[in-house]
Amino acid sequence: MTNPSSQTAPNRTPAGATAVIKFHASLNVSDLPRAVEFYTALLGAEPVKVYADYAKFEVDSPPLVLSLKPKRACAGGPLNHLGLRVVTVDHLREIQTRLKAVGARMGQQDDVKCCYAHQTKIWVTDPDQTMWEVYVLHDDVPDWGEKDKKLKLLAPPFRALGVWGTMRRAWSNAFGRRATPTDGTAALAEHAEPVGKN
Repeated sequence: MTNPSSQTAPNRTPAGATAVIKFHASLNVSDLPRAVEFYTALLGAEPVKVYADYAKFEVDSPPLVLSLKPKRACAGGPLNHLGLRVVTVDHLREIQTRLKAVGARMGQQDDVKCCYAHQTKIWVTDPDQTMWEVYVLHDDVPDWGEKDKKLKLLAPPFRALGVWGTMRRAWSNAFGRRATPTDGTAALAEHAEPVGKN
């Protein structure tokens, strides 16, 4: 099997991919190149984005957006969050209204850039504190996003988690089992093409 780290990812969301609703899962992985290789084999598809700190698959069957992040497992183990990518902001607001009606904890992010994408989204936790992201993808961006605006990025997920959930996750992130990425992560970045070249 070809090693995905030797492939060039276009680093673009495929044309037409955002016209359908897709389930989204984000996983913390200890070794990004090995995880990319595994999920390429499992899904039968190459990733559409590969960076040193992020990889993303867009699968049509089943309709799935899978993102991988090289970071330690935290509360919830390797699961970073689950999500649903919807097609329009109106649909997003309908979901938000339904969640408000059942008293769900939520945080809203409009016009945000993160994870190499420009999005509008809500963060919400289920009764067992599984984090969900419901979002509309407006466009791809060439860098990770607004890392310099930590409050803008972190406040909505914290609102969704609440005080105790945030404290548990912070404790787990600081003192939990750590992932140990290999040097192969840098190799992935060398083969990744900047956004806009394809």
